[in-house]
Amino acid sequence: MPSSLTHHTATRKSLEVIVPASEVDAEFSKVIAKLTPKVKIPGFRPGKAPKAVLLSRYEREIQSEVAEALVNRHFQDAAVAAGTTPISRPALEKVELKEGAEGKFSARFDVAPEVPLPVYKGLAVTKQKRAIDDAAVAEQLEAMRQEAAKFIPVEDGAAELGHYVTLDIKVKPQGLKAMDYKEQVIELTAGRPFDAEIIGLKPEETRKFSITIPETDSNKAMAGKPVAYEVVMKALRARIVPELNDDFAKDMGPHTSLDDLKAFVRGQLEASAEDEANSRAHQAILEGFLDAATFEVPATMVALQLNDYCQEFAEMVARQGVDPKKINWQAYRESRTRDAERAVRSGYLLQAIGNAEDIQVGEEEVDKEIREFMEERKVPQSFEAFKKKLDEGGALNEVKGRVRTDKIFTHILGLATVTEELLDAEAYKALLEVERRREAGAPAARFDAGGVEGGDLEDQDGGDPDAVVAAEPHVHGPDCDHDH
Repeated sequence: MPSSLTHHTATRKSLEVIVPASEVDAEFSKVIAKLTPKVKIPGFRPGKAPKAVLLSRYEREIQSEVAEALVNRHFQDAAVAAGTTPISRPALEKVELKEGAEGKFSARFDVAPEVPLPVYKGLAVTKQKRAIDDAAVAEQLEAMRQEAAKFIPVEDGAAELGHYVTLDIKVKPQGLKAMDYKEQVIELTAGRPFDAEIIGLKPEETRKFSITIPETDSNKAMAGKPVAYEVVMKALRARIVPELNDDFAKDMGPHTSLDDLKAFVRGQLEASAEDEANSRAHQAILEGFLDAATFEVPATMVALQLNDYCQEFAEMVARQGVDPKKINWQAYRESRTRDAERAVRSGYLLQAIGNAEDIQVGEEEVDKEIREFMEERKVPQSFEAFKKKLDEGGALNEVKGRVRTDKIFTHILGLATVTEELLDAEAYKALLEVERRREAGAPAARFDAGGVEGGDLEDQDGGDPDAVVAAEPHVHGPDCDHDH
């Protein structure tokens, strides 16, 4: 099948394919034969409309179906013959189809970039790690105590500071209609005028009082005006925090004593600190690779990454009560384009290292990852059923990619000179604040650094997200604006 390949950029190509007239005619006949019994045309019995009439009325639909059939039949083979491997579906740019003449179509698509192997051997890496001292263990134990606190009904007594009260509240601001609020749970706290009025109240008692809104209140319509309240106490509870002793330790799991629990907590904190330190080292290594890499990445993969950013951002703002339809999505995509490009580039870079070092992932490693996930999330399904569900949803490749990512980074660190920097509590908090500011609002990258082949990229159209434009005889450099 005659074809010609046009290079627009390092990753964006167009392929023009010529189809013999006999095949074009055969496809037209097939499409028309399938269409004829389905349409009703005034003046003709069903299925008896002449071919010329059908072509006149349904020319666009017929040509579109013929083009789709010919592209599906010939594009992949023509691309291979031209020496290229598409990673996206072809987006038609130009179609010339007419009975009695040879056909021609041109399709645009993306290919994987040529990735220069980064320098990954003999790196000097600093692992910033939180020091786990007695204070860190004590802090964690205190958090466990607070989490294990129980709410005990106060049978014979009145409300005091620190109690939790459940109230039905009727509010009547001056000049406004009364409003009712049922089953409101409040922790009584010092310094709040409303809470002070509740002190001394007992269950099932009612109390009426009035509070004047401060003149400095931001609600100018209410500032300086009195608000009448009528409250009925429905429940009164005290929050009881357990003592830190051997009994508490036994309640927290299979621990024989408080010392046993402390040793367990210390081990968990040290393991977590090691995982965090490794993650930071991985990120620092990757940032170094990305800063040195300049190769172009496929626009379709960047578009997929941006789609994920948009989806995650839409879910986040929806949880905050904001209508996602009110977001300027074009501006948001533009603001995240560089992030998306770096996310895609990181996958290619680490894939190159994994391939160079022949890092593979066995099925037993994938199974181990799945079992750990199931245990952590308390998944109620059997392992076999859950793994089958992952496989059917296409997520098994993602799991494999994450495992390969970890193995690649572990391999890189094994080849590096690693210096461990222990951080005390203040230094660790400062580091977390820096990371928080840097990463606030940034969703995780969709493309795992392991670079597992396949996945859903074949479903991404090779054209522009909004519209397919004709190819131009211009070659972009890696830092130029692309069609996405």
